[in-house]
Amino acid sequence: MTVTEQIDYYHDFPDDVVVSVDNVYKIYKTAELEVVALSGVSLQILEGKIMCVVGPSGSGKTTLTNIIGGITKATVGKVYWANLRTDITKLPERVLTEARRNFIGFVFQVNNLLPHLNAWQNVELAARIAGVPRHVRKERVDRLIKLVGLEERKRNKATTLSGGERSRVAIASALVNLIDTEGKGLVLCDEPTGDLDPETAERILELFQELNETLGTSFFIVTHSQQVASKADITVEIRDGIISGFHQAGIDLDTLDHTRIVKLDNNYRLPMPLDLLEKAGNPTEFRISYEDGRFILEPQRGEMVDQLRERQTRRCRVCGHEIPPGSYICSNCGSTIR
Repeated sequence: MTVTEQIDYYHDFPDDVVVSVDNVYKIYKTAELEVVALSGVSLQILEGKIMCVVGPSGSGKTTLTNIIGGITKATVGKVYWANLRTDITKLPERVLTEARRNFIGFVFQVNNLLPHLNAWQNVELAARIAGVPRHVRKERVDRLIKLVGLEERKRNKATTLSGGERSRVAIASALVNLIDTEGKGLVLCDEPTGDLDPETAERILELFQELNETLGTSFFIVTHSQQVASKADITVEIRDGIISGFHQAGIDLDTLDHTRIVKLDNNYRLPMPLDLLEKAGNPTEFRISYEDGRFILEPQRGEMVDQLRERQTRRCRVCGHEIPPGSYICSNCGSTIR
């Protein structure tokens, strides 16, 4: 029997990397249209951290979330999952589905709870589908129901729960198969507080932080909310499918240009934030230099191509008349042009 040695390309990855996205592109094609939803996105989600992603509608936030969760395949690039220690983009759907159950949890803006089941049963359902033995399911669900503060409401059907309580059930459901993964799980959230009032949203965010600290679970949260972004350890800013900046904890969405950190991608490209470009008059060319430990970027007034064309224009040395391409005699004075 021949044994093929499997090379571990990710052996040098730090142990705290839960998911790594490397130079990912996503292109949607139809018969008449091609849309680039992501263009060379790279980031790492670390164990026990809360990462937010912000950006305008249509910027690629949901596409990125689905690619991280293995729901959507990247057109180009690699997506590493710590539980498999491999790039998942070439794996068959059956393998992904099995691995996802004990690694990725989802919390959406609209909580997909079954109305005829009570809170405890809704949480238990995800573990049942994953094939978790009954006694293990019961222990996990009881623990999570207590962690999310629903012990007194666990027998209430989903239809009788408040919006905040339904969110807590959804969070517990997302965690029920990750609770024994020793911190290597990831919860993906798409606008988890979008339908909640500020007070309820604050309690949900406090719960995220508590679960983050208690279980070591990582959170990746898509949001437009200042309230949510302020709780993140790091915030990713995305626009037109390109990461335009990273921000450390405690950001203000109204002053992103003061806290933005830009990062070279794998092709040594540096994104230019649109708000700063607008302040500079939307230049398209720059002079770049390095002096005294600083890079200096100066807008170049006038297009380089226009300047090149101007230099290539020939004029008669006698009368100064412009000579059209291919002509060697001045139509104004008759001089020969060399």
